[in-house]
Amino acid sequence: MDTSPARPGHDGAGSHPAEDERAGAGSRARRRNTWRRAGSIVALAAGLLLLVAGATLVWQHVTAPAAYRYAIGDPLPATDPGPLAAFAQAGRTLRQAKVLAPEDSTPLAELTVAESATGPVLLHWQAKLDDPFLTLLPPASEVAALAPVLERHVASGTNVLAWWDVSRQLALLSSSTLVFRQHLGTPLFVPTRWQARRPDIEAVEREFWGIADTPAVHAEQARFQRFVDALIADEREGMAGLRTLAEGKPTVLVLHVRDAILLGQLAPRRIGVAFRDFGGATDVHGMVRRVHAWLDQNRYPAYATLQLQDQRVRAVAFTDGPSTETLAARLLPAIGNDQRDVAGATLVYRIGGFVVYEIAAEAAP
Repeated sequence: MDTSPARPGHDGAGSHPAEDERAGAGSRARRRNTWRRAGSIVALAAGLLLLVAGATLVWQHVTAPAAYRYAIGDPLPATDPGPLAAFAQAGRTLRQAKVLAPEDSTPLAELTVAESATGPVLLHWQAKLDDPFLTLLPPASEVAALAPVLERHVASGTNVLAWWDVSRQLALLSSSTLVFRQHLGTPLFVPTRWQARRPDIEAVEREFWGIADTPAVHAEQARFQRFVDALIADEREGMAGLRTLAEGKPTVLVLHVRDAILLGQLAPRRIGVAFRDFGGATDVHGMVRRVHAWLDQNRYPAYATLQLQDQRVRAVAFTDGPSTETLAARLLPAIGNDQRDVAGATLVYRIGGFVVYEIAAEAAP
């Protein structure tokens, strides 16, 4: 009997080298398949988690309360309209309203609206947060003073070009042919902390103010954008744009210093506008010094001022040279700006922050 130890490749404890390789390869393949299956399961689980998370966020967005709501009150007594007397005397029903947080009765803003066939017309707005909040209005008293002037001196059939919110107010007090008569809701001053919810905010605004999704409204929005483009263009191009909007008809242009702030919000890359409020208007010399210190500190080349409530003054500045060359800056009463006449625009009236120009149908030589 052979008592020698067993050798690899023969019977006993040993095996053939090729069989070892096949066994090792099979084991490695099984491990690779196991890892692939595990990776697929992990990827699938991660995908499902993302889908669930996304669906949860969408559901939370859909079911989340609006950032705010409008609460409209009873009609104001006709005997006590206050500074809105002109609108009440014109036979308009006035109502006070508030902007309220979803679960809080503390108002974010207080406003007064007039009823009209095209929805509520905003007459007065007082933000309780940092101003501007959502919108920014010129004083209704200035609009009320301007309306009869247009009624008396603007010939029938003459187009009146003014910011859409001013136009809606003027339409309540005069028979002037206002080019913009719809509530267009632009610009919308949304607080930084609310920017993620801007679509919800725009939906609230459309619903309350009755901004319809119709071809007529879209056409007016496009026409108003042409108006904005003309105001932020240079003098020559801007006047050509206004004449195009006039469509060959006699035209009056109404601007307010406040409009500069709105233009800066809509097109900050084309017109730089800054503003700051200063208290203590009773101390005129002190207020003037503070305004000029602010201008000098920021090197703003031109500015205008507005009288606000509570004896405050708002300084509105154009922040750089190119901004002072826009048509809006050339037409508004900006101190420090070149005051030469704009060809084709004749100043015919001024009250408060308003300036009124007649626009020639053709460019002057």
